[in-house]
Amino acid sequence: ARLVAVEAGRSAAATAGAVLAELAVRDSEPVARLGSERLICVTTPEPLAAGTDAAAAIGLTPQSVLLVVGGARGITSVVARQFAAASGCRVAIAGRTVPAPEPEDPELAAAADLAALRAVLAGRDPSDVDARARAVLARREVTRTLDDLHRCTRDAWYTPVDVTDAEAVHSLVKHVYARHGRLDGVVFAAGVIEDRLLADKSAESFRRVFATKVDGARNLLGALRDLREGPRFVTLFGSIASVRGSRGQCDYAAANDAMAELGRRWARDTGRRCLTVHWGPWAPSGGGMVTPELAARYARLGVRLIDPVRGATGLLDELAWGDPSLTSVVHTAPGW
Repeated sequence: ARLVAVEAGRSAAATAGAVLAELAVRDSEPVARLGSERLICVTTPEPLAAGTDAAAAIGLTPQSVLLVVGGARGITSVVARQFAAASGCRVAIAGRTVPAPEPEDPELAAAADLAALRAVLAGRDPSDVDARARAVLARREVTRTLDDLHRCTRDAWYTPVDVTDAEAVHSLVKHVYARHGRLDGVVFAAGVIEDRLLADKSAESFRRVFATKVDGARNLLGALRDLREGPRFVTLFGSIASVRGSRGQCDYAAANDAMAELGRRWARDTGRRCLTVHWGPWAPSGGGMVTPELAARYARLGVRLIDPVRGATGLLDELAWGDPSLTSVVHTAPGW
């Protein structure tokens, strides 16, 4: 992984020369080149002196409001439930899934898994059966997440949003603040994965992956600047791919690296806490981006997966007891 920072006014020839010079060096660690200076990036273990009530330590109470951007499914749903269970805070969730306009009919409701849904939907309309079946499962997962949240908080709600739409994101943040009169914490976990080797990666696919992370984070952080009183903390979900590199993830690694830089600048400019957590892979039970097949591959490689509840608890602990001057950390499963 290489980062070449280009000073304003530098010629194209000088920039190309710096890139070529960097590519010719075979370091084993990620490198940043700033002008003529080269910096080797090394991860360092940093144990936490954790206390007993992380939610209270970061100021979350039943009156607090947490905005989770990135959906009510997968690891974001685990994090939202863990934060709510620990504090009773109110939770607003925004994601890509569009709720169903009406309840499922009895035949569809009786189809409990993907295969059964495909069979029912194919009998009605053979087009895009797999996508439609997965959309039904996604809507059901959103409903389950909200049901779980309502057991530990007095207010939880969901709304669809396209994070790459700046106007929609600004409207979302304004609505959350107007509805509750406050916004205490934000988790940004939106992401798209379309893994391909660079030789097979199209510009359109690269843009989709990159924009979801980078434009989404830029839109959200820009909207937060407009609030009368900003949140106590913002957490951006990055990836260890941007720290260590990952085969087939040139776009995802670049996106998370750029997103982390946006977070660093926002923290510098606002004086508020903005932490990017570069996660290792989560176990499939968390509904993350690791499929059972990929989990088996990781097992063969000796890569351990993050337990969903431990990962969410670890995030609370990091926000509560971690060094507030840090803007990026790496979180992996024990024994990585």
